[in-house]
Amino acid sequence: MKRLPLALVLVVLFLVAAALPAGADPQAETFELECDGVPSGTITANSGLGLWTPGFAVDGTGVYIPYQLEYTATFYPEGGEPFVIGPDVFVKKAPKNTKSHLHGVCTFGGEEQLVDDPDFGTGLLVFSAVAHVFWTAR
Repeated sequence: MKRLPLALVLVVLFLVAAALPAGADPQAETFELECDGVPSGTITANSGLGLWTPGFAVDGTGVYIPYQLEYTATFYPEGGEPFVIGPDVFVKKAPKNTKSHLHGVCTFGGEEQLVDDPDFGTGLLVFSAVAHVFWTAR
């Protein structure tokens, strides 16, 4: 099953990893978040820092700390039939809500061209995700 490898690919691609402001880290990618309960906006993600590591708003207004991630992906391999991965959910205990620390739900998605990936091979990975986050102003 390709469940865990996809989670690792999402960590590399994805939103909620610790990052420096956009452009400061050559490994960082940006994602547009549409959120309810917390501000929407552009965030950066730094590959390889772990699924639960906080992400920073590009405009410097806040930190997004994930505690639940739901995803579905479709992989379109070169010369093969596409296949769906997921849906799957990863959960950890949510932090407590306070006046300056809010909980929200953010959606995002993306695609990545994979080349000689050890788990998937070569092809296009298209994903959509929902992240339950704890947000704090900085």
